[in-house]
Amino acid sequence: MQTLADKLTNIELKVRRLALKLERLQNENNTLINENDNLKAELNKKDSTLSLMQDQVAKAQNALDKKRQSDPEHSRKLREDIEQYISEVDKCIEWLQKT
Repeated sequence: MQTLADKLTNIELKVRRLALKLERLQNENNTLINENDNLKAELNKKDSTLSLMQDQVAKAQNALDKKRQSDPEHSRKLREDIEQYISEVDKCIEWLQKT
């Protein structure tokens, strides 16, 4: 049978182990909190960058739309040029297939 002193010693050891475990867990928690804060800050920075880029794309798209609307002749000319290039490529393909 254990004496009272042995029981107290065992309890004291268990309390010390728990205190060490608590300290380790608190340190790990603090580390994780810092890491989480850093990741949140990085995410906010990337969200801001993404938002800025989306705005720039929207502005560029609007400018392109305005350009198309204000200069339909230019768009028509480009379309004709593309059709001509496609026709020439088709002729080249036909020629290559015949040889």
